[in-house]
Amino acid sequence: MKNLPLKALQTFEAVARHNSYQGAAQELYVTPSAVSHQIKNLQQWLGCPLFERRGNQLTILPGAKKLALSLGLSLGDIALACRQMREQQQLTKLVIAAIPAVATCWLIPRLADFQQLCPEISLRVSYAIHGIELDFSEVDIAFIYATKPPQSRDASVELFRSAESFPVCSPYFLRNYGPFNNPEQISIGPFLHDAVTSEGWKEWLYKAHCAQPQQITGPSFDDFNLLRSAALAGQGIAL
Repeated sequence: MKNLPLKALQTFEAVARHNSYQGAAQELYVTPSAVSHQIKNLQQWLGCPLFERRGNQLTILPGAKKLALSLGLSLGDIALACRQMREQQQLTKLVIAAIPAVATCWLIPRLADFQQLCPEISLRVSYAIHGIELDFSEVDIAFIYATKPPQSRDASVELFRSAESFPVCSPYFLRNYGPFNNPEQISIGPFLHDAVTSEGWKEWLYKAHCAQPQQITGPSFDDFNLLRSAALAGQGIAL
């Protein structure tokens, strides 16, 4: 319905709730005469009376009770929605991008503790994909893998941790293909590869002084979580 007398409806709801022009006036920070004026306007717009006065007693008429109840519920819903929007806007937003290994194994297990300490901060977490240039102007904190510090006017760079690689496998794989008591026993594979660091096994075998196989075979995974899942499933040895 167009052209609803919203101010008059709000005033009517307050009068009905307080059962008093004076109480409504105090709530709305207006004079009782202003309240009376709004009620008269609403009665004219509706074409029917809303209250009956007997001496000093103000009584809402039966037909107006339903309107008052509906207005109370609707105005309450509107007030709640507005408050939630205001609170959402007041939250400080923190955008974090992280490579899958850091996101899964380090960041996510700590999020609950962070939110308890800083409940006013709204978090958004996304992947930082190796090989895809990250727009540092769109994130607040980024955990990335790099062999040298990235050059960006939008970011200051600090070393988080140095990379360290060591072989891992599932208990199932160890029982069926182990033991692996020395690097030479590990060098027979089968190997699981991280596509981001394709030289990983070749470099590890070289540093472990193992004979280099002619071909280091095995599946390669673009995502650390896929690599970890394959190792946990007993598919081979991962770094």
